[in-house]
Amino acid sequence: MPTNKSTLKRMRTSVKSGIRNKARRSSLWTSEKNFRNAVEQGDFEEARQLLNKTFSLYDKAIKTNVVHKNRANRKKARLSAVLSNAKNG
Repeated sequence: MPTNKSTLKRMRTSVKSGIRNKARRSSLWTSEKNFRNAVEQGDFEEARQLLNKTFSLYDKAIKTNVVHKNRANRKKARLSAVLSNAKNG
């Protein structure tokens, strides 16, 4: 167990930020799942709106260092491909 005041505070803040980061990642996964369900059902208008929401969540996750920017950009590209492939065939 740490004995310095600053180390104790750092432990507390890391727990809080860990909870915050987990919630943000969870909302990303949920949004992605909802998007994929909309594509499977063939509701492309709803899927487009969910895709925009998911992009926004990924951008916010990049900004807060929850997700690395390369991973987020890769996920965004793959989700766009899922929508375009579903529309075209």
